[in-house]
Amino acid sequence: MLKLLPIANLRLPLWLNRYPHRLAIGNWQSAIVVAVSILVIVPAIVWGIPSNLDLTNHFRFALPFYDAIAGGNLYPGWLAESNGGYGDPSFRFYPPALYYLLAASRFVIGNWYGATLAAFVTLSVVSGLGMYFWSRSILSSQGAMWASFFYALAPYHLNQLYQATLLAEWAGSAVLPFVFGFVERVCERGKARDIAGLALSFGILVFTHLPLTVIGSFALLAYAVVRIQGPSKIRTIAKLTLGAALGLIVSAVYWVTMVSEMRWIRVNEINPIASAHYSNNFVLSTFSPDNLSVWWMNILLMMTLLLFVPALLLLSKRSASLRKAMRPVVALTAFALFMSVPLSRPIWWLLKPLQETQFPWRWMTLISMGGAILAAAGLPLISSSVKISDRAKRIAIVGAMTFSIVFTGAHVVREAQCFPGRSFESMLTAVRGTSSVNYWIPIWSRAEVRPMATQVEVADRTVTVNAWEPEHREFSVAAGPATEARVKTFYYPHWIAKNDSIDLPTRADDDGALLISLPANATSVELDFREPQASELSTIASLGGLIGIGALTAPFKRRRRQ
Repeated sequence: MLKLLPIANLRLPLWLNRYPHRLAIGNWQSAIVVAVSILVIVPAIVWGIPSNLDLTNHFRFALPFYDAIAGGNLYPGWLAESNGGYGDPSFRFYPPALYYLLAASRFVIGNWYGATLAAFVTLSVVSGLGMYFWSRSILSSQGAMWASFFYALAPYHLNQLYQATLLAEWAGSAVLPFVFGFVERVCERGKARDIAGLALSFGILVFTHLPLTVIGSFALLAYAVVRIQGPSKIRTIAKLTLGAALGLIVSAVYWVTMVSEMRWIRVNEINPIASAHYSNNFVLSTFSPDNLSVWWMNILLMMTLLLFVPALLLLSKRSASLRKAMRPVVALTAFALFMSVPLSRPIWWLLKPLQETQFPWRWMTLISMGGAILAAAGLPLISSSVKISDRAKRIAIVGAMTFSIVFTGAHVVREAQCFPGRSFESMLTAVRGTSSVNYWIPIWSRAEVRPMATQVEVADRTVTVNAWEPEHREFSVAAGPATEARVKTFYYPHWIAKNDSIDLPTRADDDGALLISLPANATSVELDFREPQASELSTIASLGGLIGIGALTAPFKRRRRQ
């Protein structure tokens, strides 16, 4: 590493410096960023897909999502095959961006194993370029390159993929740096295309990972409060507000449904899981291995500080202008560290949306992002000709950073449990129809649902199933006493049953199964999952938001007066 450090002080030739300062992204440094981003995925390419409990849950979701898209339903509303065929509404609550990426990769590659690795590479490259894009607003191109390098090797960032398999959060952490980058540009220049970039990146973040959106929004507010300066503060605040509002409008097709129907699912309120409560997941709240999650996060935080703090200590030696430019990043990193430890309990107690993110240690994403930029800002002084203190201290700084990188490689990456090709395909076969996470079960259901041998049961009457699709079912029932049909589907208000264009009453059975009232005569029933009017309006709003972003980026030219 000592031999590589002088790279941080290289000067670009004039032909590579033709891009304006703070704006360049298409240069050899960004090419190195792409290469490093691909290298961190090489262990997965060699050993297999990192495996964890969350991996099976993601593909329990991704497989039917892909099937729905292949069948022409571009935004499915009901996951029909889960819970042994009773289904669940998780499509309506989990942000879909990761699954669109996996589905697109599957269409291109032709198999799930290669598609998953392709998605990993894509997200890793986007993550690296996002950090480069943001940090290039503050640092030189070489400094931005090092910030991306540090972020790629950040212990928590790699842990998201290789140990925890928090794929949606990992995807969100690839998008979030772009949001910060556009906030920086709106504050610095305030051009229409910067507002459009902020809106688009924030909208994609909402589509990618909801907890990171909530956490990131608080972090963005803290960053902007410190960053906004000068006489045009009101104008800058208005532009940032416009960008955030457009981002919410663009993502309305997702979050309007999620917010309006949240009361219909269990979340973590019925039979709550104590380990998922925010109060039990502060970093440094316990050092006992009995709480394995916090115990491991404590170690990751220590390794993160070893990677970033030594170079950060050198920041005081940099120029006054650079130190001033770094104040928002310092404030962001300090705020993120505060929010991850027990000292912030009063804030968590007051803010319900923050509690819903469940794990305060998620703030280590922000610590990793801010720390990477701060470390990159102090790095050049390690190898500069200016004396810092003495050689022993320099060796200690480099040694601490090297130890963090070696630990991350040896324990976070090397000890990951991986699925090679055949094992991965076997997992995909086994995951179909399995039980969903407790959060997404409708509130009318019970923990133990009665098994059904057929799709529809009607006492003392013959039933013929004519069609059985994820969101459309048809069946015929012979004449007999008026009764109720029990359908192998969880009750949900959007299931509409009809007989000759007449709506049939529905309700939930004791275990949550859908019951349909039937008349005595022979009847044919059509059962459809219908989106409410709010979903249609939110779709129109999202399209309108995209048009608004397009208008901000359109190259309108004003005519000059003669």
